[in-house]
Amino acid sequence: NFKGSTAARVHNIKVGAKKLNHIMIPSGGEFSFNDNIGEIDAAAGYLPGLVIKGDKLIPEYGGGICQVATTMFRAAIYLGAPIIERKNHSIPVQFYNPQGFDATIYPGVVDLRFKNDTPSNVLIQSHVVGNVITFEMYGTSDERKITLDGPRSYDYQPDGALKAVFTRNIARVDGTVD
Repeated sequence: NFKGSTAARVHNIKVGAKKLNHIMIPSGGEFSFNDNIGEIDAAAGYLPGLVIKGDKLIPEYGGGICQVATTMFRAAIYLGAPIIERKNHSIPVQFYNPQGFDATIYPGVVDLRFKNDTPSNVLIQSHVVGNVITFEMYGTSDERKITLDGPRSYDYQPDGALKAVFTRNIARVDGTVD
């Protein structure tokens, strides 16, 4: 939910979500957020919005696109996909509660990548309705069951920084648990 976002941030979230709709990841294939989102600039339809650079918020094209990355990351977690690359934000962002369960991206620097280890292709569909972005992932089930413990935040700092931890368990039909 991105209620309370600026008009530019809402616009950028909608542009990013549209670019990631109807993506097919082959079985055994890898998804790269940056490769699929493409250029994040005015020519690609983005507006300047606030991004985190170090410990400052500055306007850059695509500010708010991390809302899209965070939502995609959470969908991949519940798919049970192995996360190859993911970095959380350096400071807490109100839109990403619970804290510590987010994904930042910055093309050429930080990416969100995961692998499709399911037995078939996975189709990604995105929707933005009102102030809510949703990703749905469709494929052939291998009956895995995903449970999540956390995230739990700790080590709170005066500037708002914190650490968080979560554990994901993937129970497979053969009885193994990852």
